[in-house]
Amino acid sequence: MKKLIISVVSVLVIIIVAYSAGIGYYAEKFQANTTFGSVDISNLTLPEAEEKIQEDIYSKTFQITENGQEVGSIQLGELEPELQTGEVLTKTYNSQNPNEWITGYFQSENHDGGLMETMNLDEQKLNKQLADLGLSNEDRTAAQDATIEYTEAQGYYVTEAEEGNQLDIDKVQELIMNGVQNGEESIEINSAYLEPEVSSHDEKIDSVMEKIETAKNTEINLEIAGNNVTIPQETIEEWIYFDSNNEIVYDQELIYEYLGTLNDEYATYDKPRQFQSTSEGEVTVEPGTLGWSIDRESETQNILADLQAGENVSRQPTIVGTGYNTGGNDIGDSYVEVSVDHQTMWVYVDGQIVVETPIVTGQIGTDTVPGAYSIWDKDEDAELKGYNPRTERDYVQPVNYWLPFDDTGQGIHDAGWQSNFGGNTYQVSGSLGCINTPPDVMADVFANAYEGMPVLIH
Repeated sequence: MKKLIISVVSVLVIIIVAYSAGIGYYAEKFQANTTFGSVDISNLTLPEAEEKIQEDIYSKTFQITENGQEVGSIQLGELEPELQTGEVLTKTYNSQNPNEWITGYFQSENHDGGLMETMNLDEQKLNKQLADLGLSNEDRTAAQDATIEYTEAQGYYVTEAEEGNQLDIDKVQELIMNGVQNGEESIEINSAYLEPEVSSHDEKIDSVMEKIETAKNTEINLEIAGNNVTIPQETIEEWIYFDSNNEIVYDQELIYEYLGTLNDEYATYDKPRQFQSTSEGEVTVEPGTLGWSIDRESETQNILADLQAGENVSRQPTIVGTGYNTGGNDIGDSYVEVSVDHQTMWVYVDGQIVVETPIVTGQIGTDTVPGAYSIWDKDEDAELKGYNPRTERDYVQPVNYWLPFDDTGQGIHDAGWQSNFGGNTYQVSGSLGCINTPPDVMADVFANAYEGMPVLIH
């Protein structure tokens, strides 16, 4: 019995001595089964562990594969990784309890995240290594962002983003560091491609497309001389483009051109017109000062304001010129008609002839210019001044009544110096282009005339 007691005590003493020795041993070393990433640092001091980690990492070689095909290898040491393991290793070491050293033999302690936090790779050297393996981004296809495109056939539409195969160097570094940490020998880089920054469902894309829909669905109806013209959606789409902030901007030149097409179709200014004359039936009257058109500059700004407001609108456009009315006929029922061939003038009021008189028009060489005009002024006791190319002298001619109708000096006035009116008088004693009217008739002409009244000369 006594011997048994002595034996048990001896074993306990040995165990206590061994345990104490273990405490002393692991007071300066990492415990058994301790790894830092994939590096075993068991039973090493802090300096030894740091040195081993650096040696293992610098000697590490990875096989690089892309889509399962091997493209070459990279030795980590050639990338000169920068390691700052001291602080993390010290923290790891201090977290261990030397009194529990025995448990290290029965369970492992792996500090997986430590390596990722302490290693940096030289990006330029990594780029060079990849280029040496034929993996330079210069020869690779870039990812394509989703974009908004326009064609006349489709209008505005979204093109899908497209994947490329250019490499994201940050992701390649992350793959390498994960490989070091996990003890991998091969790295597949097809998960490190640069991705498109904008997808077809991106909020920016959705926002812009919504703006486009609002703009093109804005209904602008122009009431032009009795005609209702709604600007087509596809036309509005053609006007749209975007500034650097993805805000809608409208092409003012295209709006201006569109208004030109409306003038071509509806305006009367600078266009010949068919006219039912008093003595010759239907005649063609050449363009003159009579007529109206859409004021393209002002109306361009009006349409811009309508589009920016985004509200449906129906209105008349801004008009310039004379003779505009909702019926589309800029001559109307009240006008002055002059027939050069018949040397006769008629004044119509509300469709009825109120004055009919022979007149004298321009002599050959200073002919009265046919056209559709309108009276722009009424003046009594006027002095007509100008230059007579036939006599090559300036003149001043007093008249009782003066009705100018064009921008070159033509007008209707009394001509007391004429001894005859009508017939062939104009051929030998014609005017410089004006409509010479008998003085006893001119007062009636003047009384019935008004500013803006059409004057048709044919």
